[in-house]
Amino acid sequence: MRIHFMLNKGERPEALLADVEVHFEEGPLAGLKMVGCSVWRSKKSEAPTVLVPSRSYATAQGVRYFELLRDSEEGKHKQTTEFKKYIREEYKKITEVPA
Repeated sequence: MRIHFMLNKGERPEALLADVEVHFEEGPLAGLKMVGCSVWRSKKSEAPTVLVPSRSYATAQGVRYFELLRDSEEGKHKQTTEFKKYIREEYKKITEVPA
């Protein structure tokens, strides 16, 4: 798998840091890419926020979101958390200014 970042050069919302594509290079998904991931400036911490594709739906309490990338075991969020952490680390590598 290869991660491709399209950095925001000012033409998109200021808080959007980059759009992310996940390119699959091996296995049954080889030749496909997942789009819809993005890296955003966080309001709560220094670490950027990673968002994955989702669909919105309305409830009596308002709009909610259904993430399309989920762990295969219900109630566990280890894999999605690790995926987002990996995207965050790869983003930091390409944006850090060398000393």
